[in-house]
Amino acid sequence: MSDRERLIVVILRASDLAASLRFYRDALGVPLEPGLNEPESDPWIGGRHVELSYRDGAYLHFALFPARPPDFPATTSAELGFRVPDARALHERAVAAGVRVLHPPREEPWGITARYADPDGNVVGITSR
Repeated sequence: MSDRERLIVVILRASDLAASLRFYRDALGVPLEPGLNEPESDPWIGGRHVELSYRDGAYLHFALFPARPPDFPATTSAELGFRVPDARALHERAVAAGVRVLHPPREEPWGITARYADPDGNVVGITSR
C-alpha cells in the first residue's frame, strides 16, 4: 500500500458522548478537543464532536461523534490501541476512574499492554515499550 492509500481517519459513534469523553480524555489521557462540522444537520459528519489529529509523522484523525440511530448507531465492536509513555501508570489512572479492565498491564513481545472496554463496549488497548 502506498502513502496515498493509507488509513487517515478513525471515527467512533458514541451512545453517550460525554461518557466516552470521560473515558478517552479523562481516564486514558487522549487529548480530545471539541469540534464542530458544518452544516450541523449533516447526519454523516455534521455537528458537535470531539477530535484529535495526529500530525507528527503520518497524519491520522481520531474523532468521537454522537450516535444517530438508525443510520449511524453507536460503534460497539471496534478494537483500537494507543501508544502511551507508561502503561502501568495509565492503568492506575484508568482503574481510579472506574473503567472496565479487560486485562491489566502485562508483558507482550511489543511492550507492556493493557486493555479496557469503553462505554459502548469497544476494546481499547494501551501499550508502552
